[in-house]
Amino acid sequence: MEYVHEERLDRLRGMLVGLSVGDAMGAPVEFLSPAMFEPVHGFREGGPHYLPAGYWTDDTSLALCTAVSLIQKNGHDSLDQMIRYSRWYREGFASSTGMAFGIGEQTRRAIELFEDHGLIYGELWQTMLQNPYGAGNGAIMRLAPVLIHYHHDSELAVRYASDNAFLTHPDSRCVETNQVFAQLILNVLNSPPGFDKSSLMSFDSLITLSIELGDELMAVLNGSFRYKNAEQLNTGGQVVNTLEAVLWAFYHASSFEEGLLALVNLGGDSDTLGAVYGQLAGAYWGYNAIPYEWRAGLFAEPVIRHLADCLCGYSSPQNVQLPDWLV
Repeated sequence: MEYVHEERLDRLRGMLVGLSVGDAMGAPVEFLSPAMFEPVHGFREGGPHYLPAGYWTDDTSLALCTAVSLIQKNGHDSLDQMIRYSRWYREGFASSTGMAFGIGEQTRRAIELFEDHGLIYGELWQTMLQNPYGAGNGAIMRLAPVLIHYHHDSELAVRYASDNAFLTHPDSRCVETNQVFAQLILNVLNSPPGFDKSSLMSFDSLITLSIELGDELMAVLNGSFRYKNAEQLNTGGQVVNTLEAVLWAFYHASSFEEGLLALVNLGGDSDTLGAVYGQLAGAYWGYNAIPYEWRAGLFAEPVIRHLADCLCGYSSPQNVQLPDWLV
């Protein structure tokens, strides 16, 4: 175990629990337009997967697969991560219901190709997974465990944020957005509490990234989200659009709660919007700023919080008995 300052631990816990809270908050209105549902104010049952209130979807499941792998292997292990993603898909490992549901097409293709051919790297993997619609949210939604584990080393955190995205979403837009989002969250973690959000989200704060960014992503980093209203945001599931919507909600919010509710009430890919927002907002406001009733109503919240503690080295996996669905 290692020493983690109390305030930083609160933020690290906030990232993983925030991801799961956001996922569970958005799940009941996934794929709907705002005119089709009563505004979301807290957990509710329902949605396309008929979940009980406070239950989460594939976003959290794949994040937990990543978390358990990082803990068990004491670092990034591409093969082990893909094995766990396959176990989720085939066996319901790390699922809130005991079975896989909500899998994205790109993630499904990547897992099935891995099952058929094993782990493949580089351009060949990109070619095998080439898809004009392949720039979805399936990588950014599960990012938090990587950043929690490597929170003390920004260079490694950004590198493995890229590597983790490449496993299922090798499209350059996904890899680049993962890197940018990783650097943004690291900036938040390394800033004092209550630090000005505008400066955290400026392009200048991200110039340490030695990558060439696409035009769509550059537009977001140059502040497109600052000047849009809710009706102008695209919540259809493409990763750059998702980042823009998340930054819009975060930029305008004065609390974790305010931003999350503004975002999931846009509908669309609402569970993933919530999961991505929860990672960033959790890093900024921290675990204790997430409303108590949301934490208390979240399925398996103590387990998720414990995994965050293990990821950052604050606690040992041996200190608690993991449930059967995570073993």
